[in-house]
Amino acid sequence: MLSNLSDERTILWVSTLFYCSGFAYIFICIARKRLHLSIFRLLLIGTGFILQTFALYLRGHEVKSCPLGNPFEVLQFLVWSAILLYFLVGPVFRISLLGFFCAGLAAVISMISLLVPAWDSSYELAQPASGPWIETHAATAMFSYGVFCILALTSAMFILQNFGLKEKRINIFSSLLPSIVQLDQINIRLLLTGVIVMSFSLFVGAYYWVGNGELVRLPKLLTTSSIWVAYLIILCLHRTNRLLPLKFAWYCILLFAIALISIWPVASNRTENGREIPFATSGE
Repeated sequence: MLSNLSDERTILWVSTLFYCSGFAYIFICIARKRLHLSIFRLLLIGTGFILQTFALYLRGHEVKSCPLGNPFEVLQFLVWSAILLYFLVGPVFRISLLGFFCAGLAAVISMISLLVPAWDSSYELAQPASGPWIETHAATAMFSYGVFCILALTSAMFILQNFGLKEKRINIFSSLLPSIVQLDQINIRLLLTGVIVMSFSLFVGAYYWVGNGELVRLPKLLTTSSIWVAYLIILCLHRTNRLLPLKFAWYCILLFAIALISIWPVASNRTENGREIPFATSGE
């Protein structure tokens, strides 16, 4: 019984169910035309977040490092970062429907990662000599992905709001969204935050890898750098009025989709002299 309670995959399944419940609850509220969303949605999403935090803590304790060693862990950490940002960004930007989008995306990504046992494969730990640098680099890089995840969601809101205004379809859904001007400003702030966080991550990684170039795998280096450059380019284009807000929103969604695909080469960057950590994927 105790082993089942301590199984992080079981806890993550329960966490995913809470995210699904939060998404369903907000959907029902919208369908019933409730303009004021109850605090109950925060309870559901918050419970899922706490359970996911505990599960990631158990996995981190098991591998003696930040759990970012395979696609399963990376996706779970991405979901965790996005939900954390939801609790930080939601009250600041006053986006009522952000919880709806976040809970839905978190449930989908988390469930897919749990349904593919092969993604939770064994891997080799980084050498102890790496110190805190690699852990800091990896954690901040994935946190920036979480920022880009929220950016993709607010970009989707912008597109929906823009479409509703053009087609003159004003409903309760659009009434819960900020104006397109506010959403565009929110998108810029999120993109700037994500670029800054990823820049810090690359700086920390470069500081360590200057003297340890043999530990760097080319796919990871090219992938991470390319994503950073791409986000930086669209930020500059938008700030210089060379990229209209609608196209900017579409590019933010497209780049996040590419960032999700890039998780595989990023997660594959493991040292060859580390210690293999096997994981049970069947709730043993």
